[in-house]
Amino acid sequence: MPSRDAEPVNALSQDVLEVLALAALSGFRAAAPPALLARAVRRGDLPTLEGTSLGRLGSASNVFLALMIGEMIADKTPFIPARFAPGPAFGRALSGGLVGAALSVSRGRGVASGAIAGGAAALAGLYAADRARKWASGSANLPDPLWGALEDALVLFAGSRLTRERRP
Repeated sequence: MPSRDAEPVNALSQDVLEVLALAALSGFRAAAPPALLARAVRRGDLPTLEGTSLGRLGSASNVFLALMIGEMIADKTPFIPARFAPGPAFGRALSGGLVGAALSVSRGRGVASGAIAGGAAALAGLYAADRARKWASGSANLPDPLWGALEDALVLFAGSRLTRERRP
């Protein structure tokens, strides 16, 4: 018989889904989820990371912010390689692994499982982002820079929501 103090199953599911969702955003913009996470650590919205090696993310929030802005600007140019090129794909998997590990630890889960799940979620997000962009430029006939700006907005909105402290 389960204890009254046992954590409900849906809380675990909600935590895992949030970790996967933030990591999946790395498939859209590699630098944005770590930047949003670092900002949340700096703001104090993830106090459970304090005292861990991942708690140092907050001190690098300005660096991550600069990388995020640079990526969002560069994405609108023709000079950026395809998302599935080995370098960008690997970078997105690393980004997803980092945010997966940090958010997982902040929720009382394991670092390794969070990193692995985050990397896999980033690759899934990469596939979804690529399919969406191909649809937008083909069927929807949207200019690539406009679709890129819409992706930016999605990542910033969703990532900000996922890194906010939950208050009762």
